[in-house]
Amino acid sequence: MDLRDAHLLAQRLLVEHGLTDWRVEYDAAKRRAGVCRYAQRTIGLSAPLTVLHDEAMVRDTVLHEIAHALVGPAHGHDAVWARKAREIGCSAQRCVPADAPRLDAPWLGVCPAGHAVDRHRRPERVMVCRRCSGSTFDLRHLLTWTHHGRPAVHHPNYDAELAALREGRPVTRLGVGSRARVVVPGEYDRVVGTVLKRGRTCYHLRVGRQVLRVPFAGVEPA
Repeated sequence: MDLRDAHLLAQRLLVEHGLTDWRVEYDAAKRRAGVCRYAQRTIGLSAPLTVLHDEAMVRDTVLHEIAHALVGPAHGHDAVWARKAREIGCSAQRCVPADAPRLDAPWLGVCPAGHAVDRHRRPERVMVCRRCSGSTFDLRHLLTWTHHGRPAVHHPNYDAELAALREGRPVTRLGVGSRARVVVPGEYDRVVGTVLKRGRTCYHLRVGRQVLRVPFAGVEPA
């Protein structure tokens, strides 16, 4: 559906159901079509998925989120929410249909038994096949990753964690306030600092008056 038309449809449905002080915003989500942000009084729609879905599916997504807005955050997808969703014309399905158009994920992980999982972001932690390993973590069921069909080049964090696991060494993540030593060759090699923050791929390390961003694999406990 055209994004402008979808936005107009969503705004019209908000007014129709009395949510005149709510707004509609697009985001870049790739796995979920919509979200209800109660604190911001906003219905979020995935721009990449909206353009793939037809009007009926977009309408159902918007009504799904409107039902959340009407019953409040305490109900999740419970019977109260489902009753309200059906009342306003929504299918009351928790997720979009399995056969709905989806975005192809660039990262594909396959285990030795052939089970596959996909990701839209580069894996930064070592993963094993849950179907094969169950509740245990067993490297015999390690996922091998490709990116757009080619062997993946991993983040240094991934490579360091895999090496440690194969050698039987413990893999730790330092908490905020921990003392850490940089082990990356270069100007700051062996420098000790304090962890201020843990980002998605690196530590923010206070060293004197500077704050360094160092990959997880580039430090050790000091």
